[in-house]
Amino acid sequence: MRFSFLLFLLACAVPLSAQVSIHTYVDKTVIGDAETVAYTLELSGDLDDIGSIQPPDAHGLTLAQGTPVLRSQSIINGETHLTLRWLYRPQRTGQAEILPTRIPIGSRTIETDAVSVEVVPQSQRTTPRASRVQPNLGQKPDPPARSEGDLFVRAEPSTRNVVPGQQVVVDFVLYARSGLRPRHSQVTGTWDTEGFWREELDVPTADTYPRPVTIGDEEYNAVTLRRMALFPTRTGRLEIGEMTFEVEFFSNSRQSSPFGPLFSPFSNRTSTEDVAAPTIALDSRALPDGAPESFGGAVGQFGMAAFTDRNDLAAGEPLEVTVEIRGTGNIATLAPPDVDAPPTFDLFSPKQERRIDRQTSSLSGTKTFTYALVPRGGGSFEIPPIEWTYYDPESGTYKTLRSSSFRVDVSGPVASSAIVPEGNPSDPSVPLGLMTEAIWQRARSSSGIPAFALFGGFALPLLALLGLVAVRRVGDKRADVSAETIALRAHPEAKKRLKEANKALGDAPAFYAAVELALRSFVSDRLGASVQGVSRSQLEATLANRGVSVRTREGVDDLLAECERAQFAPGLAGDKAVQKLATERAAKVFASVDDEANPVAA
Repeated sequence: MRFSFLLFLLACAVPLSAQVSIHTYVDKTVIGDAETVAYTLELSGDLDDIGSIQPPDAHGLTLAQGTPVLRSQSIINGETHLTLRWLYRPQRTGQAEILPTRIPIGSRTIETDAVSVEVVPQSQRTTPRASRVQPNLGQKPDPPARSEGDLFVRAEPSTRNVVPGQQVVVDFVLYARSGLRPRHSQVTGTWDTEGFWREELDVPTADTYPRPVTIGDEEYNAVTLRRMALFPTRTGRLEIGEMTFEVEFFSNSRQSSPFGPLFSPFSNRTSTEDVAAPTIALDSRALPDGAPESFGGAVGQFGMAAFTDRNDLAAGEPLEVTVEIRGTGNIATLAPPDVDAPPTFDLFSPKQERRIDRQTSSLSGTKTFTYALVPRGGGSFEIPPIEWTYYDPESGTYKTLRSSSFRVDVSGPVASSAIVPEGNPSDPSVPLGLMTEAIWQRARSSSGIPAFALFGGFALPLLALLGLVAVRRVGDKRADVSAETIALRAHPEAKKRLKEANKALGDAPAFYAAVELALRSFVSDRLGASVQGVSRSQLEATLANRGVSVRTREGVDDLLAECERAQFAPGLAGDKAVQKLATERAAKVFASVDDEANPVAA
């Protein structure tokens, strides 16, 4: 009952500050001492009560002018978007930093993150670095140095030297000699990209039209057929396999007159030809040593914002801590940052949401982690700063993003103790939902009275009293048993399979394969219909037909997606702590499915 009420509170709580999204970034992370760096502040959401925004102070940089060089405000789907941009000049070479700034919104204040910039001598900046947020925007690989015939396709990567997790944008470009006009193309056969996580990107309309290029002394028209974002999952030599396209094109046999196609329409012939982009190789080297503990495998360019939905609450009410990570990289695989809760707070696994932008020249987006913390007693508490580290391949360094600390005042009686009572040991290796009833051990008497004396004059009354207390305690403990535990007791096979998964902790492919098997087996047993081997969308449809809520279906799908990612890209899977969280979420999913699924119709 208490667990259900807590879920109700978490579902109904609407965080006020979640209505505002904030992001800061610079256009270059490495600049010359004669250059300027553009600092951009983006806000979106309910900005009606926003106060005056001042440019942030900086160390090693000075503001070029007090007024923003860009101020843009728009309303999209009822949501206000505000963008401000200032220019800063270097004061010296070395590491520089644009400091956090505080933004007043109504009665609240949101603090931005600091942004680091490296300043080098201008002589080392012969070629400007790429943009932080869209590093390949507007740039296309050079055309091939030599012709490969009248009609051919090439895979053109943005780089050939990478590290695991680094984004490589690959354009598949069709080159057609003048006189051949491509009309339509489609991929045929299969495409092998072993060793990569891949994401499809949209090709801008402008790139789908022929553009003239010169190869040797010949004139060609180039058309981008497909654009992919690939992320290496291991080191070594990796191959992007051959991709074959069936291309339909017009060929004109009368090129001597520009009016030939008009007066001789039958001179245009439609032909179809299979052309293949040859296999190309990339060199994936290992990430450098010295990664901080807060590094979870993220590679790219990112910024982070963190905020709470309130600073004052009552004991038992949920507090939401939201961490938003935005930037360029593999958004789907970003690991959640660690949040350290005060000892008297219950911390729940974060809810994850992501938005991916495929319309730019590289994959970018936002991933939001929302943590629920529930205080068990009153007092003043501090949530330590949240740290999250990524590797920036542009600068070749690890960069740690760090939020400010959060002060929280909780009203209500102070929690009696945050220490687990003696005789009720808590094994941190056992995930939530798999905890059985505690084995209570009575403390030894220190009075020195012999044990047989208990069976004297007070023996029977004392035993009767102890019996009543034991019955009451068992009843109370049964009332407090979580829904996950009840579900797992009803389905011992699921419990057994999750225990088997725990034996594989540290071996990501084996662990996540066991979790996926446990989840699918549980759903199959609960629904009375096999879901082994079906796609995630088919599984979601089956759950929907049986009355399972959207929230629970999303939990099932997110967990399966995590299992698939870890098995497909084990190099990006989390450590044992992350895997334990996956087991906890599986137990909660079991409980939700067990509680919501309708019985099979007779």
